[in-house]
Order: sequence, then structure tokens, then C-alpha cells
Amino acid sequence: MKDYYKILGVPPAASLPEIKKAYRKLAMQYHPDKNQDNPYAEAQFKELQEAYSVLSVPAKREWYNDEMWLMGMNTRNRHSEMATPSWLLTVCKNLNKSVAEMDTHRISHKALTEYILLILADAHIGVLKQHNEAETNTIIIKELISATKWLELKYLDEILSRLLIIAGENVTEQATINSYKQSRERAELQHTLFPYIILLITLALCVFMYFYGRL
Repeated sequence: MKDYYKILGVPPAASLPEIKKAYRKLAMQYHPDKNQDNPYAEAQFKELQEAYSVLSVPAKREWYNDEMWLMGMNTRNRHSEMATPSWLLTVCKNLNKSVAEMDTHRISHKALTEYILLILADAHIGVLKQHNEAETNTIIIKELISATKWLELKYLDEILSRLLIIAGENVTEQATINSYKQSRERAELQHTLFPYIILLITLALCVFMYFYGRL
């Protein structure tokens, strides 16, 4: 994950005016008009534009800060020094939105799994268990189940086992998680058997046509 603060040369606590000032200074330095036929300057200018497009928009910056913190790349801002159920819920919803916008054929199953497991870290599960906000926990479980719908079955076990910890003694949530796992297992089995079923049908048709042709 790129460190946009490092690219712009500002600290994570930098104000919006400080970010704008740093961007303008560096953008002038690496602007293509001043650095013709300079691949390095061109690449730097693009990095600056990418960083500024995120850090200059409060909503995008907040989302980026959350991801940075989850990845262990920086500390939380003063207003969010401790993970809370509401913050974790927001992270889950943001993840789900990102997954919905991804090209399903290009999703990195391993990266998505690792990110979900970061959300479901022991410390975060501890926060959810401590606050015991049933409605929030239910929505978090729902959001993360939805985020895993494109993951291969082999990546699901640890995620679902952690969701069961969050569900605790809530029988309804336990049933939802177990039902989802069973439905994915059935779908995987059907997907595995489908080519063989087609082959058997094809062979059966060939045999039928062979004997029918001899009548």
C-alpha cells in the first residue's frame, strides 16, 4: 500500500492547507512542462496527483487512514485512537463497497482474505465482545459474509470461525454463518461435478443416437 503522506512529504496529522501547499510545491517541481523527456519526473508527478486526490478529500482520507492503520503502516489519528464497534462497522461497509466495485475476475483472493482477517484480529474481536452491541455485531457479520462471496472456499474457514466467535451464543447468527458455509460447500461441489455430469449426458446421448440409428 502506498504511503501518500510520504509521497507528499507531510506527516499524517497534516492539515488540509499543509497538504495543498506541499502538493503545489512538489507539483511545480515535477511538472512535465519543466521536465520534458524525464520519465522519473513524470512518474513522480503521477504519484503526487494520486496522493493528493485522496488526501485532499476528507472522506477518502478517512478511509485511507483506516486502511493504513489496519495494515499497521501508521497510528490512528487522535480522534480515533481506539477501535470501536462503530468504527469497525464503517470499515466493513467500506470494504464491501470496494469489493462490489472490483472486477471479480481480478480480485486477489489472498489479499482480500488477509484484509478481512485484519478486521477480525483478536483485538478487534475483543472490542466487539466487550461492548456486546448485538445489532452492530449482526451487521458486521452480514457485511463480512457479503464481502467473501467471491472468495474461493479454501479461504473461508478461518474467516467464518472468527465470525462465529463474534456471534457468540446468538443462535440466529450462528445459523446464518453455518448456512452460508454449507451453501458455499454445495456450490463448490456442484461446480466440481458439473463437467462430469455434462460428460455423462453427452455419452448417454451418443449411446442413444448409436442404437437409435441401428433401428
